[in-house]
Amino acid sequence: MNGRFHVKIKRTISALALVASLLGMPALGHDITLWPEQDGKAVKLKMYYGDPGDYQPIDKVRFVELAVFDSKDVKISFLHDIERGADSKVLTTPALRLGDWPSGTYVVESRYDNGFYIHDGENRAVATTKEWFADAIDSAHYLKFSKALFHIGGSGSGFDRVIGHRLELIPRADPFAAKDGGSLPVEVRFDGAVLKDHIVEVGDEAAASKGPELRTDTRGIVLVKLDHKGFYRMAVDHRAASKYPDLFSFDDYTASLVFSR
Repeated sequence: MNGRFHVKIKRTISALALVASLLGMPALGHDITLWPEQDGKAVKLKMYYGDPGDYQPIDKVRFVELAVFDSKDVKISFLHDIERGADSKVLTTPALRLGDWPSGTYVVESRYDNGFYIHDGENRAVATTKEWFADAIDSAHYLKFSKALFHIGGSGSGFDRVIGHRLELIPRADPFAAKDGGSLPVEVRFDGAVLKDHIVEVGDEAAASKGPELRTDTRGIVLVKLDHKGFYRMAVDHRAASKYPDLFSFDDYTASLVFSR
């Protein structure tokens, strides 16, 4: 995704070329996405790190939160139910038995701490801070927020629930009730304020981004075309200055939103 590594340190032309190559590095800039696989009144959650078609190994210990908000706004933690999937690129939960859960819309959310990385002059990403690499050309703490929606029976209120993630995608209409061919308004917020003129990836389970580039408008809204059956995947990234500049220069955030129609 564009804009992930905003390196501002003045270097020689050769060093700037190295920085430019960092802009395309997939190892640190990927999103975490949650995929609810529903079968009647049971649902299994799958978790991936990376883009569809290019998933990377994902670490259970880096999840600091995995929870479901039910249609009555009750929060249920599933952090201790995360299991290894078929390989190192997927984590999952056991099938969650929803037979006694109330009907309506559910929001799944997670927080994933991908740790600290610096980039050195040799085009390497090293899992440490500027304490060990004072001459790093880039340094950040990588934090990843994720949301997914599903429903039991008919959908209802709760689709626009604000979790409070520092970077968050919020549907402003019910994605399950909207008409085929229509557009779903999705708001992007950072620290509670809307992000204007900001790139949002819109894709599905096969591709991170499909169609032309989309940007939020002056209200922080992007319109997502509801043009197919199946999964929709949205992702956004944003950098902020670090509160601990002696250790790393930036907080590097990604956020995702997934639902299926």
